Amino acid sequence: MAVPSSVPLAADGRRLYEAGSWTRALEAFERADSDTPLPGSDLMLAAFSAYLLGREDRSIDLFGRAFRDFLGTDDAAAAARAAFWLSFAHDSRGDRARAEAWGRRLAGIVDESRLGAERALLLSGLGHRSLASPDPAETRRALELSREAIALARPVRDTDTEVFSRLSAGWALLRLGSTGEGLAELDEAMATVTSGEVNTPIVNGVAYCSVISASLRSEDLARAREWTTAATDWCAQHPELVPFRGQCLVHRSQVKMLDGDWSGALDEAARAVQRLLPADTGLAGYQLGEMHRLTGRFAEAEDAYRLANSAGRRPEPGLMLLRLAQGRADAAAVSARRLSLELTRRSERAEFLPAYVEVMAAVGDIDAARAGAAEIAAMAERAGPSGGPAAALSRARALTAEGTVCCAAGEAAQAVRSLRDASLAWHDLGMPYPEARARVTLGRCYAALGDDEAAALEVDAAREAFQRLGAQPDLAALPDAGRGRRRAPSPVPLTEREVEVVRLVAAGLTNRAIANELVLSEKTVARHLANIYAKLGIASRAAATAYAYDHSLV
Repeated sequence: MAVPSSVPLAADGRRLYEAGSWTRALEAFERADSDTPLPGSDLMLAAFSAYLLGREDRSIDLFGRAFRDFLGTDDAAAAARAAFWLSFAHDSRGDRARAEAWGRRLAGIVDESRLGAERALLLSGLGHRSLASPDPAETRRALELSREAIALARPVRDTDTEVFSRLSAGWALLRLGSTGEGLAELDEAMATVTSGEVNTPIVNGVAYCSVISASLRSEDLARAREWTTAATDWCAQHPELVPFRGQCLVHRSQVKMLDGDWSGALDEAARAVQRLLPADTGLAGYQLGEMHRLTGRFAEAEDAYRLANSAGRRPEPGLMLLRLAQGRADAAAVSARRLSLELTRRSERAEFLPAYVEVMAAVGDIDAARAGAAEIAAMAERAGPSGGPAAALSRARALTAEGTVCCAAGEAAQAVRSLRDASLAWHDLGMPYPEARARVTLGRCYAALGDDEAAALEVDAAREAFQRLGAQPDLAALPDAGRGRRRAPSPVPLTEREVEVVRLVAAGLTNRAIANELVLSEKTVARHLANIYAKLGIASRAAATAYAYDHSLV
């Protein structure tokens, strides 16, 4: 009796799927299917292959056929699993209504057939759905459901469901404030992933994305780097894999940005914009805007921030800092003061306050800048145990803010102490950009104290870092005085009155103090500063101070 041609083709599909050759596996399954309809088990493997290749519509179609085949053969357990993956696939596309409908179908099959092991799938899905709610009660419910799912999945070695459930449990604990316990739960999930115990590659991708996101949320940069490297290695072993969905690319871009790999960060952010669903492009748009702003592509940054805003992601503080870099300090200050009143959640303020301090210091509102720095310092005190990852990052932010305020206020000696510690803290965290910026401000304070050699050392170190990163706006704002020698006086494009204003800015005076000194109105002083910024192509009082020292105006 002749063997149907579909039989060896289906066997090839199964072998290629196990080898991670998903394109060829899908081709083999589809050729076999064109001859003789595939059974549900092979349709599931074909659906997984399509999903991993980024062909979500095809995967949903194949999952649906598998579900119907399992129902037709009275295989309730397999039908329940197909329903779970249909819910998962629709949820990944942002189609919540269909995802919930398939979740209800899963529940009906589990209850009607009195399934035991598959109940873990049901509980895991319900736990994931509860996490979507901001209600703390729902977060606690997600934790309970996920732990119950783990208890059912573990004895029967259902590692897919166990990993999904541990991820949900870990996130629930993080949201409830149990950071250490939550990260430990996520580590347990990743131990299963990295030991090769997971059956479905999709689960591996979801796990890597989830743990990187959680590490960033917890401000555990070392952990984020570790898992980003592991995820990159895993993706490299599967070259056919469509990069694991846009949000994961955003997180990888953020890690690369912090590490100083700005070209890699820009590539990941641009790819994320293409991969994310339209409703979720705000995350990628904002990250893309940040990379363009930092590298001096201001027009592209503006477009990216607008994209983020259109998709529901607030474009600040990035847009606010863009205005400062463009020399529009007054516009930046208006945004900063508005957001200071609007933003109330701790996570929002933690992101916003460093930029707020920078902008307020730039426009000479020392009282506001000092208040912002004090709030950052209070956050640092509450950031967790001394020596922990979150505490280290919070301390670096607090030291930088304090140094920035003191420098703007003309308190150079006090600023030096904070900025020196800040630059060392950023160095220990492996974050070259904020370290270089702290060095620049430290160098300006040294110059104000008359120590030109120390100033040159700091500025030269910052210059090298900015050149490696491609931080063109920061390079352009650096003093030209290098290697311990102040440049000879040269003609400046300022009026006599503007030179007086610059000298007083360099002395640390606020706009009000300058107005009193020169017997002018604060509005007139502000107008002089705007003209100075425009003529010199700078955006802050710190840059004006550097210009004054660089051109021997003080």
